[in-house]
Amino acid sequence: MTQVVTHHATAAPSGSDSVRLPVLDVLRGVAVLGILLMNIQSFGRLSSEYLNPKALGEPPPLDWAVWIINHVVADGKFIAMLTVLFGAGIVIMGGNSRETADAFQQRFQRRMAWLFLFGLAHGMFLWPGDILAAYAVCGAIALRLRHRPTADLVWLGVLLLAAMTVLWMVFSAVLVFALPVDWIVHLATRFWVPHAELVYAEMERLTTGWLGSAGERALNALGAQAWMFVSDRFFSMLAMMLFGMALVRTGFLTGQWSVSSYRRVVVAGLGVGVPVVLAGLWFNEVVSWDFRYSMFLGRVANHWASIAIAIAWIALFILLVKQDALGAVGRWLEAVGRMAMTNYLGQSIICVLIFYGIGLGLFSRLGYLELLAVVLLIWAFQIAFSLGWRSLFTMGPFEALWRRLANG
Repeated sequence: MTQVVTHHATAAPSGSDSVRLPVLDVLRGVAVLGILLMNIQSFGRLSSEYLNPKALGEPPPLDWAVWIINHVVADGKFIAMLTVLFGAGIVIMGGNSRETADAFQQRFQRRMAWLFLFGLAHGMFLWPGDILAAYAVCGAIALRLRHRPTADLVWLGVLLLAAMTVLWMVFSAVLVFALPVDWIVHLATRFWVPHAELVYAEMERLTTGWLGSAGERALNALGAQAWMFVSDRFFSMLAMMLFGMALVRTGFLTGQWSVSSYRRVVVAGLGVGVPVVLAGLWFNEVVSWDFRYSMFLGRVANHWASIAIAIAWIALFILLVKQDALGAVGRWLEAVGRMAMTNYLGQSIICVLIFYGIGLGLFSRLGYLELLAVVLLIWAFQIAFSLGWRSLFTMGPFEALWRRLANG
């Protein structure tokens, strides 16, 4: 595979704002495939199990081992990686645009408006965990910050993450010290340890009643999206976009650092991040996954550690590309990354057909190990589809539609 640094970039399709950097496409491919490791749990298991793996009691030992590995290597890591790359793309597009600054900004805002609508439809009608709508809002804000000095972007990102941490600690304090016991019980049984009636209702809504509950699911998705945005995504996604803008300026994301530097980043990122994730997991075990402590306070460690581990994954794959160690796998990942939006939405379409009532209806029937097998099958399909599509077309179907709508 081509050793990828900026001067080896390949030209983007006609009309593009930027030069294609194959290393970034490889990284996008890794990130898009990687986020399915966690998203599959949201599709295939009860909503409460996404944050509380013991919502239905102790999982079987093998399933518990799979969950722990996923939590350490994937939970929050690949979405952070993808968000860093989204921020980097803003800088690259702006820097390579041949339009005036005002014209580029207007067209970028149109792109974000259409991305928001894509995300809204995706979240309301397919899967409430959509990230595209939040990307659109945060991307529009990040655009206005793209000319800030690199150090300012980093400090703004850190401040956003610190603000989110403080917010979560306040939420935890309210749960522990302020709310009446009956409120705690109501919230816990609704979102953390559901009783049998709620379990049955969720299973019925997503299987036999999937079509009939479309309106209810859409309203629930709007509420979930709004809550996730104000309590988490505004802070974390905007911060990661700002980090991405800073990292691409330094040459880190485009493969311009030395091999030894990337090795040090891998070792440091994993050396710091993995113990912090495990410390957070230990805390949740000590408090027995108590809703009052684990819902917010128990997730802080993983949120911070996800940054270090995400940067380590980025450095590792850049290192592999620079050393030409990926071979055919690099070409597969690059093809997937060139169609990141199509593959992201495609994962939702496939999972809906596998787990919900409009398809096979396997919701809540598979354990974590079986879900991992489904992930591998979807990866194989998406790699084959991406390679085949890219042999015929320059852009993925959703990417082409998005560009056409945004350009008018």
